[in-house]
Amino acid sequence: MEIRRLQHFIAVAEERSFTRAAERLSLVQSGVSASIRALEKDLGAALFERTTQRVELTPAGEALLPQARRVVGAVRTARQVVDEARAGLSGTLELGILYGLTPGGILNALATFRGAHPRVEVHLRGPGRHGSGSHVEDLRKGSLDLAVLMTAGRPLSGLRLHPLGTEFLALACAPDHPLAERSSVGLADVVEHQVIDFPVGWGVRSAVDCAFSRAGLPPRKATLEIDDIPTALDLVRHGLGLAFVPEHIAERDGGVRFVPVEQHRPLYHVSLAEPDDRPLNPTARAFLTEALRDARRSDGA
Repeated sequence: MEIRRLQHFIAVAEERSFTRAAERLSLVQSGVSASIRALEKDLGAALFERTTQRVELTPAGEALLPQARRVVGAVRTARQVVDEARAGLSGTLELGILYGLTPGGILNALATFRGAHPRVEVHLRGPGRHGSGSHVEDLRKGSLDLAVLMTAGRPLSGLRLHPLGTEFLALACAPDHPLAERSSVGLADVVEHQVIDFPVGWGVRSAVDCAFSRAGLPPRKATLEIDDIPTALDLVRHGLGLAFVPEHIAERDGGVRFVPVEQHRPLYHVSLAEPDDRPLNPTARAFLTEALRDARRSDGA
């Protein structure tokens, strides 16, 4: 069984399309199709159900997918181990970050790591529409080595979390909003007002959902849903609703009133996550070590 055929299989399975898989692999579609047919012949089972409208995994394909990811990941790790032994740390680091919310310690560790290992190619990936939830899925399927996550305390199967810190949320209001002049607000004060929300999967959204649940309150009224904090604050500024945002945002954003939340304060935890069902490659292991060392230095400062 050739590794490249497993790589082609994974691409088709994730893209649900031979055309998109070929584009992702920089191959012609006929080459990908031929590779999949050869793999199916080798295994003696159909891996995909193909129609003119869609491509779906068969039960055999579903069973193969996690194993194929593990095999491809293991081969990648083996190659990096050999490269490291021959010429020092090299290879690639696939790191998920959070736009505007990645802790400074991670960025410091990244700068130190790049200086110490110039032969390593670092690929940084921001979150998809579902924020940390996108990174969680990419860690599980092996397309990320490590990722910075925002979580609200709920367990995440298949991942090991290394805590980096905790962030509380504040309520962002337009200056003329009825709650803007309050010294603090309770979650019950927000229930009757329109709220600008973030998509399911975002750490901020999970933190607020958990806080409302702990307080025994009904869901808030969502006026709009947006996957970008600066845009959410622009909407707040124009009077289109309230928004829960990280407290440290208040230190650098003008034109918006930030009101602390009392009792059942929404909060999220920031962690550096790794998969717990497979070993990290040497490059990712080295960066994780540097990041945790930096975090310990910051805690002791």
